[in-house]
Amino acid sequence: MKTLRVARDGQDNPRLESLHLPFITPGPTATAHDHELAPDPSSVYAVRQVRSAAAPAGPLQELTGTGERRLVLVISGTIQVVVPDMRASLGAGDVLFLDVPGPLAAPVLIRAASPCSYLQVEVEPAWLPIGTVPPALDEGRRTAYGSPRLLRMFSDGEVAHLSPFDDLFPAPGDKAQEVDALSFVCLSPSMKSDWHTEPGTSLLIVLTGGFEIEVGGSGGRRTLRAGDVCLVEDFEGQGHKSSSDGETRFAVLALPKDHLWSRDGQAEEAAA
Repeated sequence: MKTLRVARDGQDNPRLESLHLPFITPGPTATAHDHELAPDPSSVYAVRQVRSAAAPAGPLQELTGTGERRLVLVISGTIQVVVPDMRASLGAGDVLFLDVPGPLAAPVLIRAASPCSYLQVEVEPAWLPIGTVPPALDEGRRTAYGSPRLLRMFSDGEVAHLSPFDDLFPAPGDKAQEVDALSFVCLSPSMKSDWHTEPGTSLLIVLTGGFEIEVGGSGGRRTLRAGDVCLVEDFEGQGHKSSSDGETRFAVLALPKDHLWSRDGQAEEAAA
């Protein structure tokens, strides 16, 4: 995975820098330094909203300084970022931080080199790019299952099920979803959990490695790779199991129960 930041240089031109992300690092391979770099717990709440978008190849945005601070999580395709004298390409599982409030002396050009999908997360001024820069690894598993794999995990009251989550893309571009918290997690290789439920709704986006989910109902067992997404709504019953395949990094967006992609909300919209 690549993590890049568009920041401002001393002449108010945009430039590309490495992006530090505030990873929480549980597990047996975590070091004392990893724990020292853990973010301030309050920082996970310094987030406002998320938008999903899918686009054909071509120009996406031209930024001249908007006042917004946004994280772009690439789900599929290739996105190119061009600033004076610097350019970079990002693919599934990569993260871009647009951190250029105020006017710029030159624009930031963002385009899709191929059809792409991505999430844009607006963060508050209190969200800071601190922590660690993940290594940029050559990882063939990135496309092992033809990313993106989009899943919804939900409970029928007794067992959990996995079904396709086709509602994430395309989404109306003018609709933003409130976000309660944003966490970045790095799991040690072969970490496992027993059957458990989740306390709330979340959107899990795999950035690198592999994350396996097992349910007792339909869907059985699935592995998510870079760029794959799971909407987690498993609150009751038997729950689910999970495990990591190699060192695995992912982002988790905590959502309110009544969100854009809730089954109840979609049923009401269809009825209307």
